[in-house]
Amino acid sequence: MVCAASSASAEWAATSVPLPDPVSEVRQDGDAVYVRAGDWMVLQSCEGDGVCPAPREPPEREAAPGGIPDATIAEADDNLDGVRRAWYAEPTDRYPHGALGDTIEAAALVVQDVNGRLSTVRARDNAVFEDLEPRIADFNGDGDDDVLAIRSTPEAGAAVVIYRLVGGTLAEIGATVPIGRPERWLNVAGIADFTGDNRLEIAIVKTPHIDGTLEVLTLDRARLRLVDRAEGFSNHVFGSTELGLSAIGDVNGDRIDDLVVPSADRRALRMVSAARGRLRDIAVVPLPAAVTTAIGVLAQPEGGPPAFIVGLDDGRLMAVRFAEEGAER
Repeated sequence: MVCAASSASAEWAATSVPLPDPVSEVRQDGDAVYVRAGDWMVLQSCEGDGVCPAPREPPEREAAPGGIPDATIAEADDNLDGVRRAWYAEPTDRYPHGALGDTIEAAALVVQDVNGRLSTVRARDNAVFEDLEPRIADFNGDGDDDVLAIRSTPEAGAAVVIYRLVGGTLAEIGATVPIGRPERWLNVAGIADFTGDNRLEIAIVKTPHIDGTLEVLTLDRARLRLVDRAEGFSNHVFGSTELGLSAIGDVNGDRIDDLVVPSADRRALRMVSAARGRLRDIAVVPLPAAVTTAIGVLAQPEGGPPAFIVGLDDGRLMAVRFAEEGAER
């Protein structure tokens, strides 16, 4: 089945990828995209601008020591100093929201530096870390990797918080104001230079279960400043442990990373640019059912925009690809 994009973005189309069984998971590991449809398979670009699966297991994920259920360890993917690994620990049931599948959240964030030393910061009072894997990046541009977490309180909901290592201690260097209501959550959509200013920005979806708002943030003088926001997005299914319902790629060829995030009903992929600090839709690609899996990014061997791989709640796997004008849809 092929779903054409809207007329304003007709060069993008979603095509179903034949699988032996319904897809239950999509996983990105480096440049490789794995799908589980009964058994695990890896996807490859193949003849005729298609996507072909081949049997292969993905690398095993390392569970977080002393962590909460389904938590995994984040690893830095660069050679900077500062934080090298990070995970959530010290399970607690003091915040029974259940957005991530159970009522167990983390009371502590643990990081390991380049020398293997461990540092821990604990959520104070009745707060928790409502997340499954921290994000590591150099958010302030000082050459050392920092760590981003999602911290929630029963009174005010979730906020983004960034810590850096200072003399072996995790120090908070920036945070958003909490959403402001109990049991209101946010999910990170991506971290990249989305504006083209050679600095990292953080994209989040606030309240992804309730008419979510996409926000792009930047760390500016020890505060997280809003760059721009747009309505009508969702990158999470309430009660799911899958947090990867978004992707990053250069969609329009301007050499600036763009965001690919489902619409609020998750029945379309919105491809969004934040170049020069303004969010705008590049393309909106309708889908025949709602997105439930992570979104994989599959590079094309001939170059050009990548294919975005996504599983739907009816078991189909879709490849969303750029098609030249006049190509069959």
